[in-house]
Amino acid sequence: MQSWLPFLVSELSNGGEPVLAQTLNGSDVRAAVLDREGKVQAGDWRGSGIFRGARKYIGDMAPGEPLVAVAPDGRRFLLEKQAGERALAFWKEALDGQEEAWAAWLLTVASPCGEGDLRVARHILAARGPWTAPRLPAADGELSLLPLNPGLGRLFVFGDDELAFEAAALGARIGLKVTLVTVKSRMSEAESFRSVGAFSLLSFPDWKSLDSAAFAGLGLKIGVLILVTAAGGGELMTEISKVEAGWLGLAGAAAPPGSEPGLFPSALTPAQRALGLITQMLGA
Repeated sequence: MQSWLPFLVSELSNGGEPVLAQTLNGSDVRAAVLDREGKVQAGDWRGSGIFRGARKYIGDMAPGEPLVAVAPDGRRFLLEKQAGERALAFWKEALDGQEEAWAAWLLTVASPCGEGDLRVARHILAARGPWTAPRLPAADGELSLLPLNPGLGRLFVFGDDELAFEAAALGARIGLKVTLVTVKSRMSEAESFRSVGAFSLLSFPDWKSLDSAAFAGLGLKIGVLILVTAAGGGELMTEISKVEAGWLGLAGAAAPPGSEPGLFPSALTPAQRALGLITQMLGA
């Protein structure tokens, strides 16, 4: 199912009036974009009919007039039609937080306002460094804290071997925001790993061409996770050492003999070694 937030922004950009559905309270926090029939166009819900009861509301809804409805399975959810430049600006900010911040959350507060009316306030909580889920005090109304970005961290992998590819794919699959930096001769093989994890790919003719100017454009910031497996990784350390990394590991051909990090440095397969590396960096 397509991610709901980029879809919502795209619909608003094209002048549409999509309906956003969000669960309220509980640990199962989700969101979805609905069409006029109450069918899920994008989002976290599976199966048809979960919003069947919303059809009678959606046709007459006006933008900015929210309501609370109940799904067939008993879950309470908030419905609100989104439209206009103000909504577009807000959801673009949310999308920027999802794509660029270390972690981002959508806080929604639905409070009674007058007889039968409902007031909804939304806030984007974003962080550019290490982050944990915020603890919210008790409040009048119903709260929904929806993660836009899992916030595990940003991982840069410098390598051209299977260990680098496996670590990048695994990191992306569990929620890390991964950039794999490799050499052009291995790009076609690195591309094949997109089937198991979505991550950014950057390539250079060789490791010597990754100079200080190229490093400046990579976006390495304080607290990032860095894994180097390239055989020429020693030459990269001059620039890498300038970054106040949250975790730095030299593995594979880049590691000094007998000192490879990770929980399973002696594992026989790159996949097992990658699992040990990712586990160790998240526990650091």
